[in-house]
Amino acid sequence: MDLKHPTVMTHSKDPTRAPGRKEFGVALQPEVVLTSFYAALVGLIAGLVAQGLLELIYLFTNLFFYGKWSFAITYPVHHHLGAWVILIPPIGGLVVGLMIHFWEPTLKGHGIPEAMEAVLMGKSRVRLRVGILKPIATAFAIGTGGPFGAEGPIIQTGAAFGSIFGQLVHLTPYQRRVLLAAGAAGGMAATFMAPLAGVLVAIELLLFEFRARSFIPVAIASAVATSVAVHFRGWAPLFPTPAFVLTSMQELWLFGLLGLVTGMVGILMIRVLFLLEDWFDHFFLKPAAVWAPVAGALLLGIIGYFYPQVFGTGYDTIRDMLNDRLTVGKLLGVSVAKFWALVISLGSGTTGGVFAPSLIVGGGLGAAYATAWHHALPNLVSDPALYALVAMAATFAGIARAPFTSIVFLFELSRNPNAILPLVVCCMVSDGVVRLFSSESIMTGKLVKRGLIVLQDYSAPVMMRARIDQVIRREFTVIPADAPVETVVRDLYTENIGVLPVVEKDGSLAGIVEAHDLLRKLDGGVTARELARRDYVLAYPGQSVDEVTREMIRRNAENVVVIEQDGVMKPIGVARAADILRLRRWVMEEESHEQPIASKS
Repeated sequence: MDLKHPTVMTHSKDPTRAPGRKEFGVALQPEVVLTSFYAALVGLIAGLVAQGLLELIYLFTNLFFYGKWSFAITYPVHHHLGAWVILIPPIGGLVVGLMIHFWEPTLKGHGIPEAMEAVLMGKSRVRLRVGILKPIATAFAIGTGGPFGAEGPIIQTGAAFGSIFGQLVHLTPYQRRVLLAAGAAGGMAATFMAPLAGVLVAIELLLFEFRARSFIPVAIASAVATSVAVHFRGWAPLFPTPAFVLTSMQELWLFGLLGLVTGMVGILMIRVLFLLEDWFDHFFLKPAAVWAPVAGALLLGIIGYFYPQVFGTGYDTIRDMLNDRLTVGKLLGVSVAKFWALVISLGSGTTGGVFAPSLIVGGGLGAAYATAWHHALPNLVSDPALYALVAMAATFAGIARAPFTSIVFLFELSRNPNAILPLVVCCMVSDGVVRLFSSESIMTGKLVKRGLIVLQDYSAPVMMRARIDQVIRREFTVIPADAPVETVVRDLYTENIGVLPVVEKDGSLAGIVEAHDLLRKLDGGVTARELARRDYVLAYPGQSVDEVTREMIRRNAENVVVIEQDGVMKPIGVARAADILRLRRWVMEEESHEQPIASKS
């Protein structure tokens, strides 16, 4: 600690500063430029990895369901295996279980919680083998009929490569976190060619902040990854839909009610999945990590024998739902079957994403819901496919606690502007219902079991929106620099003595003393100037508390002296760390009907 010279902080909004180069790096740190360049490279890698994983899934689907070596896009729903199809999923379950047990436990699950854990507890470090093994395990799981989407594992894989890249170039933990999120955003964007959804999934599920220093690199990575996907697959929408049109604004009430329904389905999905995870964790065949996925895959095979639409990513089924190609009975049957296929398979400990399957669960429910209302109110209900689209988004919004991602994602997939209002209404109602009755989402439940606290909300910290002059003490005692210490002790009141600025004859600051400093030097003719300490931070009115506290931590200083901006260094207020902690009281007063704590008798 430097006791000779205080830290003088340069106020970023000081009116005496000249514009131009002196403002460089104030609103955005220069290192963000380098991070953005790295993020572009990570986005390129994520786009290539996403394309490679999709190709692997198509290859294994062709091998296991059609007996041919081909990378052609195909789906298991048209297989001709008959009852033999029941034995296909356990093959993938066994392979994945062995990989989890012997090589990498974090392959288990849908990928996003593992990426969240790396951010929250692992300083954004992910092992290289995760990036290599996760897509292989996912390709086996989905290629043998696993009822998953590719997006979750691609998000984890992209995050892994972002983290690995950050480790190779020796970035700080926060910069690694940004690259991890950039890789995740790139993976999501490249899978569905949805760059905005890729950015939002990184913000809502990994970064938990919306700041330029992270948003810019993540957005660049998402755009680059999307361009890679467009290069390989073209720019056509993944799920083309007809041009939806609402009959009237009154129809929004039906979408609000649909939000209640999808919210309740989301709660059910979360609770059933958690129960099945607990049951499979104690599976009677040991090791459970190997045999539980096999058992879950066998049950999947039985369900798929009756409803082959549950096998694989189900992108073809989603297209059918969004274009009114399925009957009401088939819609409900596929939706219920996919629900159980998902929770059983994922609960048993295999790997795969929940995004695509939740779309099928919600899509079938939404289309059937619209058809039922159409019989009662034929002039009010528009196309059932619109309800399918909206319910898809609302289901994922509820279970993942990511409503903005869901709204933007389904809009990008359909590119239908008339769906915006129904999407907003239904997704927000669904998200509110799930939050009201479930403390955890499908993304955070596993992490909470491991003792982690995960809050999927973000707001501007009170220290960033408060100024230092709002917390300082303006009534304080100054000590003349030439005054003998014994005289100061005799004249001061002993109560409420805090930071005491020591000033020269012109009023300028010479240092500070505290009560315990005075008690150490009661004799020897020592003056206040000789006793004054310099281990404090100087600040100007208008500076953010966040900026000041950062310097306090860096300098290991507990005291702040606020001075005038006219260059005289005349103290106008003092503060200690305890005064800054009082900011928490502001939040408590804003969020409750209680009287301010200070006013209570």
